[in-house]
Amino acid sequence: MSKCCKCAKWMPHNWLCLKGLYVLFIVLFYLTLVFTIYQDVQIFRYPLISGSQMWMAVVFATLSNIGIALAFLTIAKILNALHKIKTAVAPCGCSTGNEVSSAN
Repeated sequence: MSKCCKCAKWMPHNWLCLKGLYVLFIVLFYLTLVFTIYQDVQIFRYPLISGSQMWMAVVFATLSNIGIALAFLTIAKILNALHKIKTAVAPCGCSTGNEVSSAN
């Protein structure tokens, strides 16, 4: 947990902060892509679906999973941009606060 987060430490965004949430959503993005490939292979291997039904099932499953993956990627990019803005505009003052308190 970040030492800079002083209020509402029980909230999940304070457990990971912006960089940790960015990594979490990137992992979810790649897991969704792997699941999409797995699901498409399973649809192709299913013996009772053939012809246009198979292709419609593949297209529907792929498009819905790719939409979810793009949503995860969008959230990750927004979190990364917010992290960069936060570090540029308001860097954490914990290190200076510890030096001041230890000097007193």
